[in-house]
Amino acid sequence: MDGTMFPLLRLPNKALLHVLRSMEELSLILFSLISNRSKTLTISANLKPENDLKVLYAREFTFELQLPNRDGIEFNLYDSSLWSWSNGHLPIVDLSHFVFSTVQADQYGKIDERIEYKESKGWTARQYLLHFLDILHQPDVYFYYKDPGFDADCVSKTMEGVTVKRLCTYGEFEFEKTIKALNYPSEIWFDTNQFTSHESLSKFYIQNFDYLILVNGFLVTLDDLLLMNCKNIIVSISRLREKHLNIYIRSWLHGQKEELEHVCLLANRANWEEEVVPYNKKIVLKGLKYTTVPDDVERLFYCSVPDTDGKRVETIKGGYDIKRKDGKLVTIVLQNDWPWFEMFVWPNDQ
Repeated sequence: MDGTMFPLLRLPNKALLHVLRSMEELSLILFSLISNRSKTLTISANLKPENDLKVLYAREFTFELQLPNRDGIEFNLYDSSLWSWSNGHLPIVDLSHFVFSTVQADQYGKIDERIEYKESKGWTARQYLLHFLDILHQPDVYFYYKDPGFDADCVSKTMEGVTVKRLCTYGEFEFEKTIKALNYPSEIWFDTNQFTSHESLSKFYIQNFDYLILVNGFLVTLDDLLLMNCKNIIVSISRLREKHLNIYIRSWLHGQKEELEHVCLLANRANWEEEVVPYNKKIVLKGLKYTTVPDDVERLFYCSVPDTDGKRVETIKGGYDIKRKDGKLVTIVLQNDWPWFEMFVWPNDQ
């Protein structure tokens, strides 16, 4: 777009920068798209998101960011030639070269309808991505894959040189190609199990991740859990019972899993007729020396990795404290109405 069309750009840099710092975030980001000068000035305005830049590959190619005031802004890359009303998905095209003509912007709670920004020449998804990373001062990138038309090779070209911190998948995908295309994220959220053999799954478990969420299709066993080298583990489907949890706690007490911060495990029923039974504390903690913390006592646990909502602080109510020989403290939390197990390893400075 021709920057000379905007009277605002006739101001000297110092005066213009003063105006930009009073702008709402959405207006400022759209302003950054006008020209190289507007981009440079936007960078100087020091706009930063609350945490990360989310890149979503779904029914549209979307960028999302959350602001320090908790408002969210969403940018959809749109082109009428891409949209297919017959199946509601992006067609399989090489998005690394596809030029998008329109950006549809939406700031939650601020505007009733989307604002459209049209670029006469258009940009590729990669050009928009690099632009957002520049003006937002290189935030962490979370990549969300929600469409079966995902092409790992094309995404590799789009994401080349960009470090993706977290990969979240919601369907079928090629694990090896995907993980390589996204430069080996340190945080993983898998909605479905795409591994074809237990051997390949075991190789996945032994990798060093900062954050791992496993949802459908991962029937995690004790052996699987002992293989995992992760700081934070969340498993929503498992066959783990009290005796398995007791063994896992003991493995930590014996000096294993030094990087571990937080574990959250949920056991599931074999069928819907099966009664839901919470974990038995006496079996989970059998043979272990612990201190019971009253339920009305609340403690704040600070995680080094934010959860799915960007939250880094967990409130622990009650629990059972266990000390290791080296003085390291762990708190075990069990639910009274559900087979839910949590394990918090306290850092030395908390």
